[in-house]
Amino acid sequence: MGQKLYVFGTGNAAVTKCYNTCFAFSDGEELFLVDAGGGNGILTRFEQMDISVNQIHHMFVTHKHTDHILGAIWIVRMIATRMQKGNYKGEFRIYGHKEVVTMLRSFCDMMLAKKHAVYLDERIFFEEVTEGQTVEMLSYSVTFFDIFSTKAKQFGFTTTLGDGSVLTFTGDEPYNEACEKY
Repeated sequence: MGQKLYVFGTGNAAVTKCYNTCFAFSDGEELFLVDAGGGNGILTRFEQMDISVNQIHHMFVTHKHTDHILGAIWIVRMIATRMQKGNYKGEFRIYGHKEVVTMLRSFCDMMLAKKHAVYLDERIFFEEVTEGQTVEMLSYSVTFFDIFSTKAKQFGFTTTLGDGSVLTFTGDEPYNEACEKY
């Protein structure tokens, strides 16, 4: 399969005819998902693009806005369901800055059935990332950074892909010169 970029949506928070902004990139069969949109429509996008949640072992949620974080609950639920049935191999890690991780963990604690919640902190992990922190995932070194959002705290990331090209995601606000080093 190799490297591939999947764009699930490019809409904004209030769109009804397309899906909210989120994307993934692959390294072989595994995917690194960036945001998950505003609801369970992400699952329809996966079906349309022939992607299984079994392929997702890393997800980064950039910030707390509904059109970026609410779909993440559905991803967690579907992965936990597959874990329960013995159909998901390995662990699932969700990355975000402290506010995002705290909020998403609280949502999952409140909304997931006990049979799904048992996988939290056992095979589903919430990983707080900080400014300049580098995490190894798939075959990439991913460095997270604050984009200095004027609306809500938001992080982006940069990584070098297998072919040597650099992918830098600076969030959903205009580029801030404070992020130039990334």
